[in-house]
Formats: sequence, C-alpha cells, structure tokens
Amino acid sequence: MSSPKLLLFVLVAVSIAVAACSDDDDGQQDKPLPAPVDVRQEPDGVTLADPVFEPLPGAMADFGRLGGAVYQIEMPDDWNGRLLLYMHGFEELGPEASVSAPDIRRYLIGHGYAWGASSFSSTASIPGRSADETAALWDFFVGKYGRPEWTYVTGESMGGAASHIAAERYPDRFDGALARCGTMGQTENAKALSDFVAAGAYVAGVSQEEWDAAPDPASLIDSRILPALDDPTGHAQFEDIMIELTGGPRMFDREGFHLEEETNWSRARPVVAARIASNAATDYELGSDAPVTSETFNRDVVRFTTEDALFTTFVEGGDAAGDPRMPLLTLHTTGDGQVAVEQAQLLRERVDAAGKGDLLVQRVMRDASHCGFSTAELEVAFEDLVAWVERGERPGGDDLATQELEDLTGEFEVLPRRGTPEGDALPGADQQVTVSGAAMLDGAPFDARFLGARVLRDGLATPCQAGLPPVVDGRYEIGVLAEAQSAGCGAPGAEISLWTFVNGEFLYTMDSIPWPAAGVAARFDIEFSTSSPQGSAPSTVDFSGEVYTTGGDRLPPGTRVEAYVGDVLCGVASTSRTGNFSGYILSVVGPDSVPGCEAGAALTFRLDGEPALETATNDPDASGRLDLTLD
Repeated sequence: MSSPKLLLFVLVAVSIAVAACSDDDDGQQDKPLPAPVDVRQEPDGVTLADPVFEPLPGAMADFGRLGGAVYQIEMPDDWNGRLLLYMHGFEELGPEASVSAPDIRRYLIGHGYAWGASSFSSTASIPGRSADETAALWDFFVGKYGRPEWTYVTGESMGGAASHIAAERYPDRFDGALARCGTMGQTENAKALSDFVAAGAYVAGVSQEEWDAAPDPASLIDSRILPALDDPTGHAQFEDIMIELTGGPRMFDREGFHLEEETNWSRARPVVAARIASNAATDYELGSDAPVTSETFNRDVVRFTTEDALFTTFVEGGDAAGDPRMPLLTLHTTGDGQVAVEQAQLLRERVDAAGKGDLLVQRVMRDASHCGFSTAELEVAFEDLVAWVERGERPGGDDLATQELEDLTGEFEVLPRRGTPEGDALPGADQQVTVSGAAMLDGAPFDARFLGARVLRDGLATPCQAGLPPVVDGRYEIGVLAEAQSAGCGAPGAEISLWTFVNGEFLYTMDSIPWPAAGVAARFDIEFSTSSPQGSAPSTVDFSGEVYTTGGDRLPPGTRVEAYVGDVLCGVASTSRTGNFSGYILSVVGPDSVPGCEAGAALTFRLDGEPALETATNDPDASGRLDLTLD
C-alpha cells in the first residue's frame, strides 16, 4: 500500500485525540456502564442457526442464545483488552439467521483482539436493529468478561449501514467504527431501488398512465421493462442513466453494474410491489454524458405511489443522520453496483453539514465488486482506525467532497486491480492470455453469471482465471493467468479447462483448450453438458484461504502454496498479487491425474517450501475454507 496522505495540522490531530480518547490513559474501563439495550427476545419469523464453532489455536470459543438471536465470541488467551464487534450483511429474507465471523478473524486473534458477532433476530434488511442487537452483545460481553479497554464496531453492506448508525447511536459503548460498503440506511435503500426501476421504465417507454393502471405494477418489470432492456441499445441507455444517477463515470462502473444487475432486479420487485419505492419528490440530475437531459427525464420518468404506513415501518430506526460521535472510517469501491459509491459522497455531504467532518475519513478502491476489499486492506484500515482512536493519528483518505471519482488513484489499495495501470504493469501481465468465443450448454446458447478457468499441467489443475466474467447470449471472453503471474498457471504445453455455474451446479467444458502463445487473444468455442457436468476436467478437492505467520501477520503476495500426499505434489497455487482477494485458491487432484495423490489420503501443505501447521484430507467433503499458517 502507498504511504498515507500527510496528517492534518497538529492542532486538528490533537483536538481529535482529545475527543476520541478518554480522560485517563487506561481507555474506557472507568466509564459508567450504560443501561442495557432493549432488544427482541424472540426471533422475527426465522429459525436460529446453531452458533457452535471451533476456536482458533490460542483462543476460546463462546457461543449461545442472546435474546432473539444467537452469538459468537472468540477470546484470545492473551487478550489485549480490545474488542471488535462485527455486523454481517443482508441475508435476503432467508429462513435461518446465522452468525458470520469477521474476515480479519485470524489477524484479530493473532494480535490479541477479542471479537463478537450476532446473527440478529431477522434476515430482513434491518441496519438499525443490527446496531441495537450488536450493542446488546456488548452488554453481554461486559457482564461476562468485563468492560473492554477499547471497543470497535465494523460491518459490510447492511452491516456497513449499521456501522454508520452505531457510530451515532452508541458512543457510550463503542470507540470507533469501520463501515464497509454501506448505505445511509433504509430510506436510501428504497430510493436506490426506486431509481433503478424508474430508469428501466423510462428506457422501456412505460408511461405514468400505464404504470398507474397496472393491477400489479411489479409485473411490468417482467412484461415491459426487462424485454425492452434485452435490446443492446436500450440496455446501454439504461446503464448510462444509472451510472449518472449513482455518482457519474468512474473506473469499473459498467463491470460493477453488470455484476449486481440481477440482484437489483430481485430486490426491486418486492419494493415496488409493497409500494415502498419512493421517487415522487426526486429531482433527478443527469450529467453531460447521459443519453437524456435532466429536464426530459424528470418530465417523463414514472413516479411511484408510496404506501406511507409500510414505508414508515420499512425505514423506522434504520437511517443514519450523518452525525457520527466517534471516529468513523469508511471503505467503498468505485464500481459497486449494489451500494453505489454515491452513498459515500452523500455521507460526506451530511457529515460536513453536521459540522462533524473531522470525525470522518473515507477510502475508495478502484474495484468492480460490491464490498470488493481484500482482507489485507481490511487489516490495514482497522489498524489505522485503532491508531486514530487510541493515539489521535488521523489516517489518510480520499476527499469525496472535492475529488472526481474518475481521478481516484487507488492510494489505499494493498493489491492493485487488473485493469488499472498499476495492475497491468506487474511482471507477467503481458503473458496473460485472453480466450473468447461461443459457449453452448446442451447444444444451445445460454447465460451464466460466472465463467472461470483452470490450467492443466503435468496432471495438476490450478485455478487461473483473471476474473469471473459472465456468459451472455452464448458468448464469453475470459483472461487466464500465466505462470509468471501465479504458480501453476499457463505455460507452453498446458491446457485450459473452463467452468461455469448454472442452476446450482458447476459444469466444466467437454474439451480442454490448448494454451495459446503468451499474451495473445485466441478464439475457442466451448460446450458444456448437464449430462456430463465434469466434462474433461479432473475431479479435485478445492481449498481457499489466507496465509499467515503464527503471530497473525500475512505472508507476502505471490507466496507459493503446495499440497502433498507424502512426498507427491498434488496441487500448486500462490497467493494473489492483484485484486480484492489476497489469499490462495488451490485444487488438489486425485490418483487418476497424478499417481500417489490417493483419495482419502492425508494432505500436508507447504508455503514457499516450508511446512504449514494445518493438514486436511484429499476428500471432496473436506473442500472449503482453509487458512494456512507457517510453522
């Protein structure tokens, strides 16, 4: 990561230190305890998942029922007196509420931090309730373990919105907040989905009269809007309008829009059907790059009728005012198509208007993904928040009040993204290949959200996709990494096996593709079959995770990761040098590919040739997350 911007003037830093720190040098332990938070005592229409989990080495697991939710707490043996409480994202109204551990769990335990998290009592979009039930978890923690010296709160997506709220609502419990990819709350959630439907209806030519006359306005999404957006010209116009409405042109704006378009439509339908959508008073402002003027769009766009009682229930207690009462560090990405970077700009406007600008620092990564931050970036941001709260060292950030989104330089990106000047300049980038062509499923063109690649070399199979692009109308284009970029990837004599995910099933190409000459673009038509989902690809056991020292520090990008059965090499990969994932993805083959890689055998791992502490089994049931630790 680049060096942070210079600290603000000493006078400002000192004033923040006074505001952020307690009156004594021992942190917050001498403060009077607040009255317990009043929360729901029963889950709200959902069942609660089993919260049992295994602690990391050197830590203790605490879990159970707390009111209408379940919780997890992990206490390191050598606790440093600090606590991080984590709030997960929207669970899409699923039937079961579950707990999620923070992404930086290994870092926290390795550095002596305790962490806790709640399932919440609902799987609905409830940022305000999430903040309340997390405050209740703090009350529980204090009653059992004593008041932490310092407490931090963080969350992503809905949890990011909850972090904004917690920073305003609970200064008697929390000392600093790290909010990731969050909106300003429920009102802004409803507005964003309203704008999405309104832009689609405009492109489709849906009139106000037609909308008002429809018995079920939500049905017009399927009958009128989506068919019109199937036309490439209409869809491009839709994209142009939405990019203007969500912050204007910026890096990865279209890529991010495509990644989240399906999710946005799935969420927009119930919002419209319930008459929660609200744009009656919206004065739309479109930039010079828009395909329509602001005047014309405001004149012709559909305006939605809102059911006031339902809208009030939907937003009640779920909005942030922009009035933080503790240091607040926020992270966003330029291309986020689900919670647009416009939300970060809006937060800056409201915080400045409240006269609290000195309590907000914002960082924006050039990335296409929703919440597209690497674990390494989260660790750095958390360290910077701690330094701000405890020592008054205000961190650097992007100035969203004055800085154009197109001019962001990625100063706070730990790993450069492919497609940025820094990512494209890395060694080996010129050896990456691009393959494209027709894609058929059971003899017909198809659509899929993701397409990936594995390189087959010397019996091994290594995940080597440069990204996960979609298949659209039976066409694809994908970048595949070379050996110079990632261990085990493309080289002369290798082959490429592509995969996709359709109807809940992974499918592999019926034939592998020869590795083209380094740096070229080659055309290959590919075919998948539901009757032969494995295609020509070898069966594998797949692992992914991060790599650390025993002290919780991360090993560097490009660390070689190998899996062995005895002395036989059965899988190879390396930690990423680019992107929003700082770990590794490893496929382990069986004896049909490499003799000696026996199914069911014990697996050991090596990191740059040195043994890792963890072991596993060469069995598909063992596939999944596996962080590795250098012995």
